[in-house]
Amino acid sequence: MKLSDRLFKETEELWIEASQKEFLKGMADGSLEIGLFKNYMIEDYHYLKDYIEILKQMLNLAEDEELRSFLERIIQDTEYETYSVHVPYLKELGITDSDVEHTEKGQVIIDYVDFMMKELNEYGILAGLTALLQCSWNYAYIAKAVSDRFSNVLSASQYKDWFEAYTASSYTESNQLWIDMVDERAKDISDEDEERLLYIFKTCAEYENKLWDYLLG
Repeated sequence: MKLSDRLFKETEELWIEASQKEFLKGMADGSLEIGLFKNYMIEDYHYLKDYIEILKQMLNLAEDEELRSFLERIIQDTEYETYSVHVPYLKELGITDSDVEHTEKGQVIIDYVDFMMKELNEYGILAGLTALLQCSWNYAYIAKAVSDRFSNVLSASQYKDWFEAYTASSYTESNQLWIDMVDERAKDISDEDEERLLYIFKTCAEYENKLWDYLLG
């Protein structure tokens, strides 16, 4: 069994739970208060910057060209998403630079990022790849699950673009490359190391679920 199969099996219940969160339901049917969505977008911007920093730290640690090339591509894609898509969307929502600057990161995000950094520093690049994969794969899973569940009303929701972004073929194809990279790197790891990666992946999913609850206030 590939590592990705075990990761999915270990975490699927948490992802199903995430797809049923009230915040995502409100986005799907359009009932979510716009102020809550704006706050989410600011929090997500802060998170994306931390995500990029973790990727860059992994790039600094990477020794072989294949992995460096992969990380450089992911960094480029994530920086484009952050600064060429996310930031302009913040402005479309009427969110100012001052709003972003004066919105402190939620403690759940701080704890989440600290956990990923700790695992990367203690267990190396594969631990970092596994942690960040959970976020990428999680979003692909829940966006599809929620889109399918609310297909009859999603097209009228003001938040439909969010779901379209994470169900787009370009996103799912990039996500599959990430899964394949983790599987390739994990082929010959010990049982002990595999258990650690399962723990990292599941813990990251737990943080994601806490985040959706936190965003409702």
